[in-house]
Amino acid sequence: MDVDEARQILGVASTADDDLLRQAHRREIRRAHPDAGGSEAAARRVNAAWDLLRTIDPSASPAAVAPSPAPASVPEPVDVDQWYRVDVAPDELLARLAEAGHEVGEVVFVDPHVGILEIVVGDAPGVGQLAVTVGDQSAAGTEITFTLEPLGITPAPPIAGVVDALMAAIRR
Repeated sequence: MDVDEARQILGVASTADDDLLRQAHRREIRRAHPDAGGSEAAARRVNAAWDLLRTIDPSASPAAVAPSPAPASVPEPVDVDQWYRVDVAPDELLARLAEAGHEVGEVVFVDPHVGILEIVVGDAPGVGQLAVTVGDQSAAGTEITFTLEPLGITPAPPIAGVVDALMAAIRR
């Protein structure tokens, strides 16, 4: 898949910033997900487009892709508000995240076929839904992406704290 095809899949322009890419990914994965009438193949395609586009350096040419961080044997944050890359197989990682999710909130959805986990976190009035997407394994490791959306009119807990607590729980 090339950059132009990835942008077309997510429906974003070449000028889209990280926030627009994240919104487009969430919108398209909701449409492509098998539970919403899509298919596993369509959901994987949306996730692959997201994975490619989030690695692009906006100051570089449109075809330039930033290098991936080095793999880690223990989950270490690359950007605690965005994603981690770990050296664990995707299926095992999703199972560990689901188990650890019960320590940080209420696991409300798991789809092992697509690699998605959703956890309701926080206490009223600051409640949010953490969406965790586990990517495919590569030589650089397995990437985990996180997004946190408020479930009310008050802000959700800070994503960095939630992600740190979840990642600490899977290390135990």
